[in-house]
Amino acid sequence: MPEYKSILVPTDLSDRSLAGVRCAIDLAERLGSELILTHVVDDRLSALIFAAASESPEALLERHRQHAEKSLASLVEKHFPNRQPETAVLVGKPHARIVELAAERRVDLIVVGTHGHGFVGHVLMGSTAERILHHAPCPVLVVRSDES
Repeated sequence: MPEYKSILVPTDLSDRSLAGVRCAIDLAERLGSELILTHVVDDRLSALIFAAASESPEALLERHRQHAEKSLASLVEKHFPNRQPETAVLVGKPHARIVELAAERRVDLIVVGTHGHGFVGHVLMGSTAERILHHAPCPVLVVRSDES
């Protein structure tokens, strides 16, 4: 069996993504792996959001990034009682930034939750998990949410 010394855990900070987070915690505890928990602020926010906002796109993205950092810290506090994972909040296209981080850090495994939106949701929104799966430099474990 391969050694999984480092596990990357992307999260969209929703309750539905917790299935992947919980699975990664369990794996890390069993295998003695390091965890890297990440969230990517999507920089492709709708032009309507920017048009309706009273601040610049850069300021709006920065505010979203800061909010994501607080939310990620809260998630760590709530769900990581036995270990302190490394955390990273990035900005960009979620699947691309996750794949880049995995390559940069040379992680051994990515554990990602999926929402299971169904056919229509997949056609309309695509699947970050699927894109990660196709482009990752390492094995990917996709965990379906219990709430799907």
